Amino acid sequence: MISVIVPAYNAERFIENALNSVLRQTCSDFEIIVVNDGSQDSTDRICRKMAASDQRIRYFGKKNTGVSDTRNFAFSKMTGEYVFFLDADDFLPEKAFELLMAEMEKGDCDAVYGNHAYSYGADPLPRVPRIASGVYHWDELKNIFLDDGTLTGILFGSDCGVLYKSSVIQEHHLRFCCEMKVNEDGLFNLEFLMAASQIRVMEEPYVYVYNQWKSHADRPLERDYRFDSSERIIEACLEGKGLKEEFADQLSCRKVSVAFWNAVRVKDAKTDLKQACLYLQELFGDPEVKEGLRCLDYSRMSKYKRVFCFLMRRRMYAAFYLLLRYIYPMAEKVIKR
Repeated sequence: MISVIVPAYNAERFIENALNSVLRQTCSDFEIIVVNDGSQDSTDRICRKMAASDQRIRYFGKKNTGVSDTRNFAFSKMTGEYVFFLDADDFLPEKAFELLMAEMEKGDCDAVYGNHAYSYGADPLPRVPRIASGVYHWDELKNIFLDDGTLTGILFGSDCGVLYKSSVIQEHHLRFCCEMKVNEDGLFNLEFLMAASQIRVMEEPYVYVYNQWKSHADRPLERDYRFDSSERIIEACLEGKGLKEEFADQLSCRKVSVAFWNAVRVKDAKTDLKQACLYLQELFGDPEVKEGLRCLDYSRMSKYKRVFCFLMRRRMYAAFYLLLRYIYPMAEKVIKR
C-alpha cells in the first residue's frame, strides 16, 4: 500500500482537486493521510467532508508548525509499504501510481523518482529531465547532486513525484528539517540517497503536476535570506558527515545559484532601473559568487541561462534587468524547464 502524505495549510482553493486526483488513480491500493496544519480557512470542513465519504482518507488536524513538521507528524501515522508526498495545491495524472509501481516492481531500488510537469491553467508543460532514466547508486550522483553548475539547484530538490520505501525512512529515522524554510526537500533527499542502496529514475511521462498559480507581482525588492539559512544547515550536515571538502565545488556553485534566484526577483519587484542595478551589483559583486562563476558548467546550461551568466560576468546589470523584466516573461510559459 502507498501512504500518500498531504500537508494542508489554507488550501481551500485546491485541496479537493488534489485529493480527487488521488482517488481517481488507476492503482487504488493507497491511504491518504491529510494533515491540516492549523488552517484558518475552510480546509478543515472540506477535508472532513471528503474523509467521511471515502475511508481511504485519514484526516488529522494540528496547530500550525510548518510543512516539515507536518510531514514528520504524518510519518507517525502512515502504514503503507511506500510513501508518496503530494502538496495540497498540486495534482496527479490518473496513472501516476500505476507507472511508479511498475518501476518499483522491477526490484532492487529503494525509491522511484518520477518526472514533473507545470500547469499554468492549460495543458501541463513537462519538465526536461536532468538525468537519464535508469538505476543509480549514491556514488554515481554525489558529484552533481547538490549543484551541477547549471543554476538549477539540487538534483532532486523536491520530494513530490517520488515513491519512497517507507522502511528506509523509518529504519534510518529520516525526517524533514523544521529549521529550513526552503530546500528542506533537497536535504531530505540527500539523506535518503545516502541511506538507500540505489534508486531508479523514470522516463517520461510525468507523474506529478505543479500548479503554477502564485503571483509575485509588486513584491519588495529584497534578498530572500531563507536560502542563506538553508545553506548553513546543508553545510553543517555535510560537515557532520565528513563530506564538506568533497562538496566544496558544488557549494561554490550554489553561491551563484542562490544569487541568481535572488536576482530573478527583480522580474516582479516594485523597482526602477537604478534600484535594480544596485541590487544586482550587490548580489553578483560578492567575492564568493565571483569565485563560483568559474565552477559553472556553461556547456550544459539552457541558452537563456547562458545569456544571463554572460551579463552577470560582464556586470551588465541594466541589460540583465531589462531582459528579465520585459523579454523573459513572454517566453517563460513555453520554456521547458
